[in-house]
This record gives sequence, C-alpha cells and structure tokens, in this order.
Amino acid sequence: MALSRGTRILIGATLCASVTLMTAACGGDGSSGAPGVSAFKSPHGSGTTGSAGTSGTTGTSGTTSSTTSTTSASTQGTMALQIADFLLAQQDVNGAIPDEAGTGTANTDSDMEYALIGLAAAYGATHDAKYLSGLEKGIAWLAAREEMTDPAWQGSWRYAYSMTPPYDPVPTSPGAGIADVRGVDATSALFVYLLYLDRQLTGSTALVTQYGANARAALDFVLAKNINPSGYSGSSWQLPVGSATWQFWPYEYAADQGDVYLGMNAGALLFPDNPNYAAKAAFLKNNVPSQFYMTSAQRYSVGRDTGAPLDADLGIDTIFPQGYLPWVFGANSQSIGAIQWMINQTAADGSIRSPSTDPAYALSNVILLLGAPTQGMQAPSTTLPWIVNNVLDPQTHGIHDYPGSPDQETNVSGFAVAALLGMKAFP
Repeated sequence: MALSRGTRILIGATLCASVTLMTAACGGDGSSGAPGVSAFKSPHGSGTTGSAGTSGTTGTSGTTSSTTSTTSASTQGTMALQIADFLLAQQDVNGAIPDEAGTGTANTDSDMEYALIGLAAAYGATHDAKYLSGLEKGIAWLAAREEMTDPAWQGSWRYAYSMTPPYDPVPTSPGAGIADVRGVDATSALFVYLLYLDRQLTGSTALVTQYGANARAALDFVLAKNINPSGYSGSSWQLPVGSATWQFWPYEYAADQGDVYLGMNAGALLFPDNPNYAAKAAFLKNNVPSQFYMTSAQRYSVGRDTGAPLDADLGIDTIFPQGYLPWVFGANSQSIGAIQWMINQTAADGSIRSPSTDPAYALSNVILLLGAPTQGMQAPSTTLPWIVNNVLDPQTHGIHDYPGSPDQETNVSGFAVAALLGMKAFP
C-alpha cells in the first residue's frame, strides 16, 4: 500500500531473499546487501512536510450526537459526498490526485488508487457524472504512467510521481539504505480493480477495451515478479543506496494480499480467458484469512517474511488490515475476530490508539467503519462522531491524518467515502 502513509517502516535489518531483477540505468556499482525496508503498508498520512492543509482544529459541535448506528443514511451520504467533492477539488485537469491536499506528489504507494475507490463509491451512490469523470480521468492518468515498453518492468509503476506535468517519477526512500522503490504489488493490482469498478458502474466495456493490455500487463507483472514460493505476494522492488541493481523485497504484507486479491479477482471477471487470474484470486481468498490471522492475539498480523512466523508488531500498519481484509474478503470467522479486536481497542471517546503511544490516526476509525458491516457488526457509536469532531475538516471536508495534523489525506478520504456509503468490494 502507499508510502504517503509516510516513510515506510523498517521490518528487518537485512534484505531477505533479495533477487536481482535488472540493472538501473542510473549507474552504480551493482552491489547489494543494503538493509531491507518495507514498502510502507498502512495508508495513514505522509510524514513529509510542506503539504497544504487547514488547521488541525476540526469538527463542529452540532454533530457531536451523531453515531454510526443512529446517524441517518442521508446524513452519512451527505458527509460522504462532501468528502468525495474534496477529492475532486484536489484532482488536476489530467486526473492526478495528490497524496495530501496541496502536496507535490501523486500515487505514492497507491494513494491515488484508494482515493479513486472513493470516487467510484460516490458515483455508484449518485450517478452524478462528475464522480465518474474523476474516476475515469484518474484511470487514464494511471495508465499513462504505467511502464509498457521496458520488458523487465512492463505492467508496473514507480513508487511516487510528481504532481507537476509531465509527472516524472520521484525517487523516494522508504527507509535507511534504500534509494527508491518500484513494482509495488498493490499498485499494479489496484489499477485492474479500478477498471472493473468502472465497468460495473457504467455497464460499458469501453475503458476495459482501451486499457485491456495495461490491465493484463499489470496482473502478469505481479504473477511473474511479486509472487513468492509460498504463493503469497511480496511487496515491491527496491534500489539500495549506491547500487544500480533493483532487488526484490519479499515481505508478505497481509493488506497487500487483499490488494492483490482485488486485482486478480477483477482480472478473472474481466479476462476469463486467462485462468491464472482466477486461480490466484481463489488461492488468496481461501488462504489469507486463516494464514495471516494470529489466533492468540485475535487479530490479523501486519505480515511476515516469507516462510517466517507472523509479525506480532503493533502500530498503524497493523491496524489497517483489521478492517481492510474484512472488506476485501467478506465474512469469515477471522475477520469477525479482527473487527472485535478493533472495537476492543476503541477508547471511550471513540479514538483508537494501538499502541497507546501512537497518535489516534483517522485511518483506524475509517477502516473500522469500512470493515465492520461486512461481518454483520457495528462500530461503536462513538467511532463516527470522533471522526467528525477531530479529523474531518469543516471547511474542505478532507480527512486529517490525526487530530492536530495539517495533512489532509486523499487515500484515507477515499476509504471514508466508501465506508460511509456502504460500498462492497464486490457485489
């Protein structure tokens, strides 16, 4: 998932099972051995500075009585569309959406793709052409950034792009020892999912026909370059500092398995002539919930090194799969446990901090609202009011990263639209 979730965290001290893909044109000595870094998974806000945003004092007193169970559908719908309009306000004429309001980068680790899911949800709820236009402009922008000429990278994207035309890739370090990242599994997979959403919403195959080669290349890249011997997807390809050789980072994020499932299942539905997409989707759906669930902790793990035990780490990168995987895979016993775990982490005021030393990230509440209904469960009555009163900007209707943060996150805002409108990953 996306780096505008900040600087991607270090998962291990050494690059595990690194595999050479190709030699970068930028030069270097070709040496390896740099420390491994995760491609930051949890889509909370960027740790970078300089992004525009309004004051961290958010919310209005008039909405403090709202709850997830009693807020009317019309009120939640209005709120969702205001957030969707915030996303449209950030989108430039060519379709690019910045990682944060006013920031200079786009689609860092798939941020824009999550925002576009929100626009798809808004169009599905309203059939207002402006949301469809935003979705389709975004898909076109992504297709134009996809590598389709270099055989070694065909079907992949760079980790981050400039918001200034011609939208050049922005080398981005996710952590110590790594100069840049590309070939993130989620980015390739989510492009295909967005095409699927467009077809479902419009009943038209026009975009699928136009970008069919792009979509197939994206899924084929993941199958050829990201899948570990375990059958699960490894995160990304990374360029160590001082090296010209891209190396595979095989860490298996739980949330990434969900992203790849969305893309592969979408591919199976769009391109039934290729059985590999359906086979990988079935494998992930049948195995991810049980294999990435920590029975002792009653929650999903953040992930694991391939062949290693599940990571027990806590943090925002761990919070994300607790609500995301239930939304992606639908009802199952593990996801019920994960949602209950999130409910148990909710403080009396509606905030979620895990561990307690972390800020109360907006993503935590948003992802709980997204995932709970898929398990026939309700988030606490304080979950939505906390968002309204602490992180929903009363002027722009963007969602701040956490209370007091100036950063208004487009990816989290996209998830919020989908959650408030009750969007399902698949019908």
